[in-house]
Amino acid sequence: MKKLLLLLSSLLVGMHCFAGGILSGPWVADVREDRLTVVWTTAEPSTAFVELKDGTTLWETFAGRRVFGRLHKVRITGLTPGEVLHYRVGGIPVVDDTNPRDPTFGDPFASPWHSTRTFDSAKGTCRFSVFNDIHMRTEQFAALAGQVDSSATDFLFLNGDIVTAANYTLDSLVHNAIDPLGSLPAGIPLLFARGNHEGRGNNVQLVADVFPNEDPAPFYYSFREGPVACLVLDGGETHTKRSTVYSGAKVYETYLQEQYEWAEKALQESAFREAPVKVCLIHVPMIDPEGKQGFYIQRWLHKRFLPLLNEAGIDLMISADLHEFLFYEPGTMNNAFPILVNDDLRRLDFTYGDGTALIRTFNAKGEQEFEYRFQP
Repeated sequence: MKKLLLLLSSLLVGMHCFAGGILSGPWVADVREDRLTVVWTTAEPSTAFVELKDGTTLWETFAGRRVFGRLHKVRITGLTPGEVLHYRVGGIPVVDDTNPRDPTFGDPFASPWHSTRTFDSAKGTCRFSVFNDIHMRTEQFAALAGQVDSSATDFLFLNGDIVTAANYTLDSLVHNAIDPLGSLPAGIPLLFARGNHEGRGNNVQLVADVFPNEDPAPFYYSFREGPVACLVLDGGETHTKRSTVYSGAKVYETYLQEQYEWAEKALQESAFREAPVKVCLIHVPMIDPEGKQGFYIQRWLHKRFLPLLNEAGIDLMISADLHEFLFYEPGTMNNAFPILVNDDLRRLDFTYGDGTALIRTFNAKGEQEFEYRFQP
């Protein structure tokens, strides 16, 4: 009996040391061919690390020292295209730091092992899934994510308004934007475009912390996976009044002009220019239909950005925001490429291989609602 009690006690201690502490995640973000960032949250302030299967331990640090908090980010650099990483995350909780010279720490903990990989422009195919305008409807979000084929999906993309304008906290943001995806983003890279709702309320900077991207800016960037090059843009606010309320229309125009000048150069980079398929991902669609004069930024983007994207040979724009499904064939909105506005609570799957692109959308029941094939 004594031996049995000792064995049970040992198992309980092991479970505490290597299971507890992690509240959400991990999720893999900021992925390129040579780097990625692992993100997660803990229930208590903790030091944090990523451990690789080869025994390497990478601690979360700042200016040469370990730090502790509840949101953790470890950036891993020096990787190669298509490199597979086997990793787990963990940490040591800080029980009492009232004495900064001698804080008290608890028992270490770690997650199960996960596998992920970097992007690889030499791949011949690419497949990704897009979610948008969820607005905190976590049950439907989880239903859509549960249909994703993790073995055949290269990345997941959140195209804005996953949350609703609010003075959200770290836990509420992660609960609504990350947790419904389950274990998918521990292995499948998760990328993000800011929606207008993520630009409202307090703690806007927190969105950039949860979805880290350091090059060239938190909410606009480009990347390439296999034959598909993606340009991600931040449309910001939508209506004239709200633009004025939250930062002043002039400030938003300055921000958009900053993106325009960056995009002019990014579209000419060889990795993007030579890609067989070029996709623009942005929450706010670049359209100017009749009766929508109040959509100030939408019209601004249509007038200024669309000619640049036409000239650069963009093959497809995937956008959101309007909570209705719209599809504009080339030429119907001064566009040289199809513009798809995805409905809320619909998942969009994009696949490219053998010269053909396929777009399909699905509802929360798994029913296909739209299909479109084209040769970029």
